[in-house]
Amino acid sequence: MNEILITIKSISHFTFMCLLFVMLYLSIKKCFLKNKKIRPVHIITILLTNPLIMFSLSAGLFIIIYTVSLRSKGYDLKYIESYMENMSFSSGITFSLMTGFVYILLVLLFSYLVGKKLEAAHISLVTYIYLMFAILLALSDSDSTTKSTFGSGSAVLLYSLDILNYLALIAALLLIYMLVVKELAKMSDDNILINRKLFVIPPVIFLLFYFPTDYCLYDFAGAEATMVSQFFSVIVLFLFIWAFFIITKNINATNEAITAKNDIKTLSVEVMEALANTIDAKDKYTNGHSIRVAKYSRMMAEKMGLESDACENIYYMGLLHDIGKIGVPNEIINKPSRLDDKEYNIIKTHPGIGYDILSKIKSKPELMRGARWHHERFDGRGYPDKLSGKDIPLESRIIAVADAYDAMTSNRSYRQYLPQDTVRAEIAKNSGTQFDPEITEYMLMIIDEDKEYVLHE
Repeated sequence: MNEILITIKSISHFTFMCLLFVMLYLSIKKCFLKNKKIRPVHIITILLTNPLIMFSLSAGLFIIIYTVSLRSKGYDLKYIESYMENMSFSSGITFSLMTGFVYILLVLLFSYLVGKKLEAAHISLVTYIYLMFAILLALSDSDSTTKSTFGSGSAVLLYSLDILNYLALIAALLLIYMLVVKELAKMSDDNILINRKLFVIPPVIFLLFYFPTDYCLYDFAGAEATMVSQFFSVIVLFLFIWAFFIITKNINATNEAITAKNDIKTLSVEVMEALANTIDAKDKYTNGHSIRVAKYSRMMAEKMGLESDACENIYYMGLLHDIGKIGVPNEIINKPSRLDDKEYNIIKTHPGIGYDILSKIKSKPELMRGARWHHERFDGRGYPDKLSGKDIPLESRIIAVADAYDAMTSNRSYRQYLPQDTVRAEIAKNSGTQFDPEITEYMLMIIDEDKEYVLHE
């Protein structure tokens, strides 16, 4: 019976080790080599830095240290071998702790190097995959060949537990790949934020707890207790896999929502810019006017230290500040000569028209402020409502300066854009009358910084 169980256990062990190598390679390939040409160096790197090699290195390192230490004291190899087999509990627990600690350090080091070699966007994910496979390997570390001394009945139980343990580990390998790795593959892009601690600390704690616990159980309660502990540790690992499946799925769902939100935001901006260009196209001499006003308005808002959301909103308001011109006849907008009073009064209706149009956009009610009040003057002599001072919304006061600046720095049918010093002087001259003096100062700062005079049509 023992021989049959030993054969089945050997087959299970061999199957597990083969799967460990295959799954590690497939996991790295799926997450980090999916868009790259797979070269032999990738395969060699993954094979040479797998947890089995690291496990052997960590155990072998301390065997070498113990051997060298005892040899230096004059002990022969037979004594050293006997000492290693019958070491005291304190020496054994120290050996187990230090081996486990070095094992974890090697896993972290080699996974980091592999991540660098693969040019992975998130090395923490490479580290996590290596740690998960390192846990599986640690849980497979059992040797039934010494358990025959416990009697045939006990040996049968232990070999059976060994086989069950390997079958559970094979299932865990498949679950890691099916549940976790496939979700991790969605998180291996540059634009996704990953919390490194979330993916590294839990597996490290698992391993640090497992090594001394495993040794203590073997020393105090024997091989049966160790095998039962290993089997229950595999059950804990299943819960661990499920937890990380939920975590990665939630992170991916959040990232997908953020991406969708950003896509909608981008689409909204593009639609607004297209609409602004459509409005500006009514006048061949104001092509691009709304986008430039939006840009200058955002520059002033940033200079003033407004929050990023406020700066973006001012940009949107600048884009649509002239939307009311859609209701003004083309012959008035494109009239090459001076407008008469009647025509000028028609032009003055565009803020109200724009206000009415944008008031229908309930998700961004602030847009209508830029449309209605960008022709108000700080001294109260503007239109349509003759607001003055701080009664004019801040965004409208900013857009008013940007609007006037672009009018002077754009080509018209009767002139080319004005020289920069002339524009600056005119802006400064109208500070406190047409423009808010505080906002004017920020516009003058932008002009002064524009040494090459690139801010014009």
